[in-house]
Amino acid sequence: MPLSRLSLPRLMTCRSKAPIHYMTARVAFKKRKVVHERVVWIVSVFENPSDIMAYDSKTMHRLGLELYGKNAKSDKQIIIREILTKKFISNSTLSQDEHKKQNQEKMQGA
Repeated sequence: MPLSRLSLPRLMTCRSKAPIHYMTARVAFKKRKVVHERVVWIVSVFENPSDIMAYDSKTMHRLGLELYGKNAKSDKQIIIREILTKKFISNSTLSQDEHKKQNQEKMQGA
């Protein structure tokens, strides 16, 4: 009796879920024409600084509030220079591609 395709369980039906990391990072920001550096904490599914800056708007907003305060009127330039430590917390319910799509939809809607 041949096995039908419907009776076999599908392998690799879902993409791997993105790991969530707790990281400490060295961040540079400009305040009154002077560049300052500080070590801050970040929780994100993205692991490299360029992805965090491009796709993790919640983290970048929190860093802006933490570094500049809520009444800052100037252009808030925040650069994540490097990731110092990284600790695995858990897995996300979404894949990394789905997180990126979610951010792009927010940016288009704004």
